[in-house]
Amino acid sequence: MKKIFSLLPLLLTVSLLQAQYNVQFILKEQTTIRHDSIFIVGTFNNWDSLSNKAYLMKPLDGNRKTITLNLGKGPIGYKFHRGSWLKVEKHYNNWEVADRKVFITQDTVLVDSVRAWRDEIFTDKKAALARHPNDSLAIEILATIARIYAFNLDEYNVDSAFHYVQKAIDLQQNSADANATNSPVSLQRLFFLKDIVAALVHSLGNYPKALEIRLENLVLAEKSPDKLAVPYALLALTDEYVAMGDYESSILYCQRADKMLRSIGEASPQKAAFTEWLTSRISESFYNLGKLDSALIYATKQERQIKKTGDPIRKAINDRMLGDIYRAKGDLEAALGHYEKAIENVPGWSGPIIAKSKIGIAKIYQAQNQFGPALKYALEAMHFYQNNQTQIQSWGENTDTYIAEVSPLVAELYMKTGKPDSAYHFLQLSIALKDSLYNRDRIRQFQTLSFNESLRRQQLEQQKKEARQQFENRMKIFGLIAVLIAALLFAIFQIRNNKQKQRANNLLGEQKSALERTLQELKATQSQLIQSEKLASLGELTAGIAHEIQNPLNFVNNFSELSLDLAEELKEELEKDPLDKELLKELMGDLFANQQKINHHGKRASGIVSGMLQHARTSTGKKEPTDLNALADEYLRLAYHGLRAKDSSFNAKMETDFDPSIGKVDVIPQDIGRVFLNIINNAFYATQQRASASEGVTSSHPLTTRYEPTVCISSKKENSQVVFKIKDNGAGIPDDVKAKILQPFFTTKPTGEGTGLGLSISYDIVVKGHGGALEVETREGEGTEFKISLPH
Repeated sequence: MKKIFSLLPLLLTVSLLQAQYNVQFILKEQTTIRHDSIFIVGTFNNWDSLSNKAYLMKPLDGNRKTITLNLGKGPIGYKFHRGSWLKVEKHYNNWEVADRKVFITQDTVLVDSVRAWRDEIFTDKKAALARHPNDSLAIEILATIARIYAFNLDEYNVDSAFHYVQKAIDLQQNSADANATNSPVSLQRLFFLKDIVAALVHSLGNYPKALEIRLENLVLAEKSPDKLAVPYALLALTDEYVAMGDYESSILYCQRADKMLRSIGEASPQKAAFTEWLTSRISESFYNLGKLDSALIYATKQERQIKKTGDPIRKAINDRMLGDIYRAKGDLEAALGHYEKAIENVPGWSGPIIAKSKIGIAKIYQAQNQFGPALKYALEAMHFYQNNQTQIQSWGENTDTYIAEVSPLVAELYMKTGKPDSAYHFLQLSIALKDSLYNRDRIRQFQTLSFNESLRRQQLEQQKKEARQQFENRMKIFGLIAVLIAALLFAIFQIRNNKQKQRANNLLGEQKSALERTLQELKATQSQLIQSEKLASLGELTAGIAHEIQNPLNFVNNFSELSLDLAEELKEELEKDPLDKELLKELMGDLFANQQKINHHGKRASGIVSGMLQHARTSTGKKEPTDLNALADEYLRLAYHGLRAKDSSFNAKMETDFDPSIGKVDVIPQDIGRVFLNIINNAFYATQQRASASEGVTSSHPLTTRYEPTVCISSKKENSQVVFKIKDNGAGIPDDVKAKILQPFFTTKPTGEGTGLGLSISYDIVVKGHGGALEVETREGEGTEFKISLPH
């Protein structure tokens, strides 16, 4: 009897494990083409994709089918097909449907739907299109067909993608709601349709055309009520700037997108994805600019973001980026580890990631003078690019761009291994591809589009400023009218109620005097505003100051963000039991190091601000020992960045040759600083004007060189004097103008761009204020040199 009772728990356990439940599956077929034979497949029949009648679903009602299976307790996975795996269910856009997973604990009813079948992905949509030829549903169908042709490897066909997306755009622009072109629905449809076109054009390597379309999309996004539309459009633009090697513009657009994303309070998966996208793009851009510390900060930040999502593709891309950064920093062991992780953690269809990682490994072997293994990895990447054009273009990228990138490496490695013929072949291949992708016409077109966008933004800002100013002016006018009306009513009231004409006249006289005083005050205010407007021209200097202080501030911001992440991790670790002391020490060490860097760069920014305040304060007229070499060098950089803030397309070469034996000179630093600033500003202006005049001028002569704006500053101690020479290669000053340049209010600049006081004031400061000399040497068409002599 005791044995029987001892066996009861075991028998009960076995009976529970073998418990069977009725599981009813209900499937709604939402496709246009309907089918009689639909099968269920899953873990319960070893994923058998054959036409097994035991798993054939039966009609239920309408377009629904059902089947009931007797299944045991526990987890199951399942999906649907029509007789084989070639006819398995798909998402509407041809993405693979993930296995549905449930845990059976009782009798269950599972309701699902299918929107597309693998073998009828196009025929089903074309049948639906025949039923809805001209309505909004047709636009969605056409857009989906275009996306499948554009981004799915199995069905990739760029011509078909262009055909269907253009039909969708035409239908959208001619649809019934075309009059409501600014409606949210219309803007959103047109935005995503043009985004497909931009991606297709990008994959064909026509980056200027893709930029043009994406800039048009940015305008559409700015009209959309969707808060994420503009960040998406800005991040999409970075694809073109990275492709053309303009990494500074890529960072600027990412920063604009980041600012907008931070202003969106609510969290969402889409916002998180955009944040990860821009972090990756900033890291990549800093790497290509050679700013490896900044690139590493953002790549590390992205690594933390990816840990939350667990996306293997994004992790592989980031591992490849970390490999590039560590390789460039000389840590080849760490770089190799990240490249190997990138290759291991991606599926086979992620060929572009694997190929880029192999290029990185090839460069590691090259750095170690192991040219044989380096060539092996480089050729593997090259063969992938040459033989997988469709796969690369289905990712939205251009094959020729990758081949042009890796060809010089292959050529160099062939040369190192004693195969000059092969080296020459790949070098010629790189030159030909780069010429087709980045020829002069395309670069000029790209720069023109970028300039027009910059001009559009400036116009938008100006329109906002003018609208604000007009509003303020209207308020002032309305206020003045109200005051005048009140004064008029008061006067009428006094006239009607005052029988003595003299008192009324006196009152009017007093009012007239008050108005005259007001008019005089307004004229005085106007004079002050005019003077302030002239002084405001010095505000150009702030752009240069902003550029100087931006680097330490960027470091403070970046390390502050990392410190917040480390503090959050430290908080999470402190809540665990038991504590991981080693990890805590590591986190505390990282946090301490970040604080040291924040302190260092904060002091650096403070030093810049202190220096600017010292030079910007009102002159006391008191001479003091001053490092004129440092002062001249400082104002050279500030003037250059101040001009680039107004014209980002302008670039100039700066050369300095300072005599260190000068030491410190007794001068009024604020006044001499203004002299340097005025003359250097004129030098850069002259080179900018000559560059603008020579833009677009070409020569058939092979020895003709392109004009390069250059400003040179040199100093030298001569006897009892210090001589500074500021030279530019601008257009020079004509002889009939040279005699007038030191006269007050004489200027050669267009109206509104110069006051004519800069050189006159500079002359007075140098000659009258310091007992020195200011001389000018110029040759028309060659340039100008100002010579400043100061007693020492």
